Amino acid sequence: MSSFPAASIARHPPAVVLPEKTSVHNALKQMDAKSVRHAIVSEDGVRLTGIVSAKDLLNLLGGGDKFASVQAVKGKSIQSLLAAPISPIVNRRPILGSVFSPIPELMGMMSRHDIGVLPLINEDGTVWGVLSERHLFRLFEAQQMFVRVSEIMSAPLISLDVRASLLDAMKLMIKNDIRRIPITKGLDIWGIVTVKDIIRFLASPYVDALLEKELFDYLLNVNVSKIATANPKTVDPDLDLSDAVKIMNASNIGSLIVVSNGKPIGMLTERDFLLKLPKLRGVEFMTDVNRNRVLVGRIHF
Repeated sequence: MSSFPAASIARHPPAVVLPEKTSVHNALKQMDAKSVRHAIVSEDGVRLTGIVSAKDLLNLLGGGDKFASVQAVKGKSIQSLLAAPISPIVNRRPILGSVFSPIPELMGMMSRHDIGVLPLINEDGTVWGVLSERHLFRLFEAQQMFVRVSEIMSAPLISLDVRASLLDAMKLMIKNDIRRIPITKGLDIWGIVTVKDIIRFLASPYVDALLEKELFDYLLNVNVSKIATANPKTVDPDLDLSDAVKIMNASNIGSLIVVSNGKPIGMLTERDFLLKLPKLRGVEFMTDVNRNRVLVGRIHF
């Protein structure tokens, strides 16, 4: 498959670059301001020390395995965790890509390692930018693919009741290694909460006010409905994936809840496209170099 350079679609320079001494709370604020889930960690803005992700921060604040790395030094209150530096939770050995590598090679790397972002490095080892699954998803042409939504969706659906707390949502994300949780009210889908929603909340002036008033316990017990997005987009399991691409691109979202006969049965995400589509029988990828687009279709069944 012919291709175009990663530089034509990736982000340059990286949206957020943080020194290791950056506090967790400041990292949340900077990532929210740029609406990203990953930050490059570097002391000079040139040489890569590592990366830190929204999932790393969530894991720390929600009591995951990264919690222990900071607890011994800074205590276990939410206030102390937010004030702690990011250094103990930095991923110091991230998978790296070359800015000169072809897109199919980089897509393959992200698929093999099941990662959502790839720091791109220049020949001299300096940081050029970042390639994310969102960048890659935007390449997909919304033409008929002859692949149904149900063939690549993630199931069964992992959901949370609308009465749950922020901490409940964080713990469920950590336990299942996911970034999005549909919120239910009875048997119906009420909304969806994502790791970005949680970052936005924790970076908000509202949380600043809670911390100033020392209402630390209240912070994590905030009802998830206060953070979630109501009336999320849905899709039928029998629709062609091209319809899903149109909905996701038009709404600038990374997931759809799959609903069959009024019942939510699964989730379709950008990562499902990148990880599962290449493994389906008869599916081929073709690159339109002139338009920076990837055409996907089932050639044979």
